[in-house]
Amino acid sequence: MVPNQTVAHHPLTCASCNSRLEKDPEAKGHMGYYVLELEKLDSGIEVKCTLHHYYQATCGCGHQTKAKLQIGYVSVVEGRSRDLCLQEYGLVGSMLATFIASLAVRYRMSRLKIRELLDDWVGVSLSVGTIDRCIREVGIACSPVVEELIEELQSAEIIHLDETPWYEKGKYRWLWVAITNTIAVFHIGSGSKEELLHLISEAFVGWLVTDGYGAYSSYPKRQHCLAHLIRKAIALTQAVNQEVADLGQWLLEELRELIHTLATGDGEQDESDSHPARLYRVCRLATVAEHTLLKALAKEILTDWDAVVACFYHPQLPPTNNEAERALRHAVIARRISFVTS
Repeated sequence: MVPNQTVAHHPLTCASCNSRLEKDPEAKGHMGYYVLELEKLDSGIEVKCTLHHYYQATCGCGHQTKAKLQIGYVSVVEGRSRDLCLQEYGLVGSMLATFIASLAVRYRMSRLKIRELLDDWVGVSLSVGTIDRCIREVGIACSPVVEELIEELQSAEIIHLDETPWYEKGKYRWLWVAITNTIAVFHIGSGSKEELLHLISEAFVGWLVTDGYGAYSSYPKRQHCLAHLIRKAIALTQAVNQEVADLGQWLLEELRELIHTLATGDGEQDESDSHPARLYRVCRLATVAEHTLLKALAKEILTDWDAVVACFYHPQLPPTNNEAERALRHAVIARRISFVTS
């Protein structure tokens, strides 16, 4: 491996008396390592090699001090044989590691395909283990950023929330996402409503846009996703029982009419408006039906009535939770490819 440049690291102060040390041109090196780093050029990208040399120096007090590697955050995970530590020493630089992580997470490439791409297009041969370590290190390095994003979430006016089942080390967990116009935060935890405290603190006073999952029901300022209700109503229109199909069709039309009214801005949006009133009436009729799914949908709407029609009285609220669902889409595809989070 031929380096493009060499960087010398000299100790600055004596480890014994803390006196300032001058650079000695005849200082002896005690270690060195190569770093491959990605650089952006006007015409593309290039991977350059840098050789880092670490030197030692002798102070006037007689103590010999060695330049040390900087060590950062240590990731401790129960059951893992060796903790992962962020440090200067490593073959892959920060930009190249970020590029590798982007290929794996954003573009859903396997470790083998990433190795093939790097070898073919930038002439860098890395092992699968090195590539995997880069991806994990980037995840650790993002921890402080995640904390800042969660803090910014608390001042948002509207947050979309969604969740999906997620296996981690064979255990059944949930992947949560909280997203605004500029922020998206993912969290893996249990399915209980206490997990929301990792994303939404008690200081949050804005609006939540969610599906009908019970973990959200206690939050007062909330919009229930109408798209979820519409999908359930569409399924009811295919029922064999004609009465059930007719009621399902009526529910579907009223839900769609509610969204159409919001989109066009027609009608006076007050408590006496006919659109929510018609939806309320058909739900009352459906609650006495014998069909289990029809009755369940009607009760879901009536039980969460204020959240279902919140967007009708607060036009700034989106009627659907599509933003959060789209944010989870990449994670769901990655789950199908990898099957598990290790």
